[in-house]
Amino acid sequence: MKTLGDVLEALSSLSRTGWMLRGVPHQLAETVAEHLFAAAVIAGEMAWMARSQGLPVNPERAVAIALYHDMAESVIGDISRRAGLSREKRDAEARAFAALPVSEEAKKLYREFEEASTLEARIARVAELLATFWRSCVYVRTGFRAGDIGRGSLEEAMALARSWGLLEHVERLVHMLGGEGCLEG
Repeated sequence: MKTLGDVLEALSSLSRTGWMLRGVPHQLAETVAEHLFAAAVIAGEMAWMARSQGLPVNPERAVAIALYHDMAESVIGDISRRAGLSREKRDAEARAFAALPVSEEAKKLYREFEEASTLEARIARVAELLATFWRSCVYVRTGFRAGDIGRGSLEEAMALARSWGLLEHVERLVHMLGGEGCLEG
């Protein structure tokens, strides 16, 4: 990518692969940019919840981390988990992100997310999974078979939240997202 505009264009036009593998047409499939936006909004809400309960968290930083976490996909594309390339994908994303025309601070945010080294990064990681869960609910309600992605994302979000002391916030956000019971059946 030569310019930040190129990165933004790629993210805005790149449909997430998992949805298309479940039969969602390209025209209806969530783009990576849409995913980043949803993850950032959810990260902000979770961080503000956590701060209201006395946790030392910077909500704006959590939002920024969530906004940048998948930008490397503008170079390598969205590689589905089903491909079984998690280590290779992580390595390729790290190389791609390092080459993006973004600030050094943005590159630090990406590393922070990958390492889950701060409370803000942990919130962004959980929010990213909740954004996928929410989108799965949207697709299931419209008749697509995407529940497995949502269930897996929610289970992973709950496990991480439990280990990081964020479970109460995840449960509240599932309710706020209208996700209670959306994947049953």
